[in-house]
Amino acid sequence: MMVSVKQSIVAYWQRYWLQFLRSRHPTETGRIRIRHQRLYILPTLYGLGFALIALTMLIGALNYQLSLGFFFSFLLIGIGHAILLRSYANLLGLQLSAGNAVGVFAGENVYFPITLHNEKVQARYGVQLHTMSQEPVDCHIEGLTHQLVALPINTLRRGKLKIPRLTISSRMPMGLFRCWTYVNLDSEVLIYPQPELNPPPLPEQGNISQGRKKLLSGNDDFAGLREFQRGDARHDIAWKQSARSEKILVRQQQSTQGATLWLSWDDIEGLALEAKLSRLTAWVLQAQALNRPYGLALPTLAISPGHGQDHLQRCLCALAEYADS
Repeated sequence: MMVSVKQSIVAYWQRYWLQFLRSRHPTETGRIRIRHQRLYILPTLYGLGFALIALTMLIGALNYQLSLGFFFSFLLIGIGHAILLRSYANLLGLQLSAGNAVGVFAGENVYFPITLHNEKVQARYGVQLHTMSQEPVDCHIEGLTHQLVALPINTLRRGKLKIPRLTISSRMPMGLFRCWTYVNLDSEVLIYPQPELNPPPLPEQGNISQGRKKLLSGNDDFAGLREFQRGDARHDIAWKQSARSEKILVRQQQSTQGATLWLSWDDIEGLALEAKLSRLTAWVLQAQALNRPYGLALPTLAISPGHGQDHLQRCLCALAEYADS
């Protein structure tokens, strides 16, 4: 009974807290300035100890009417007040903006580029950025400059990932006060399905059109040597063979051109939805690595055969956004 009451109180408090954060710190676009209405400050454990010492000295000075005691008591109170104002000013007016993150595979860390703009002459030291589940990232921003911070966010599943609510905090100077605020930036990135480890070979039977071999540079199989020509890459030079010859020779390689491969959802049987997406992702990466034209056939979408980075990106986005209807 006591456990259920405690859980109800915790759940109510969490709902109230999240509603408060959504209303007071809504999602914002562009460059966000930290204003004084949204800054919070509380003494740390060291700050409470500092206040206790000052209060004890003040009570002693009052009881024994010690002038020197009054002097040191008010000196400590004045120092504490100055530190409080400086801690507050360390974050006040700081501006943030989010850039476009690069998509990653599920299970990897995605890095959101966050730019901190300092329009004041004074430097801002000991500024920390973090989310609820990540370790804080420390940064120092010199006066009248900006600093780019790559904020790591762990990804667990495919699909669109919005940058979580950020906490920007500082304990500088002296660590007597913790000043912080929350920022909700409008930035998201697409997370691709995690590629299957050790996937089966590419489906070659019945899904590949007639292709032919064509000589290309830097692709699949070794196809012989030829004389060096202007524009050839240095890593293609066959140094051992060139040493035995009077000419500089480069390696020729060949790859299959015109062999169109279809990676179809219907060819995968006996796997769950996410496992199918993981296998298709692994096959797409394999085909791209082999420089083979390939198409992707999903139940709701078919992408015509092609190759190259743009085609790879289009296939990965389709796999990341696939929804079972």
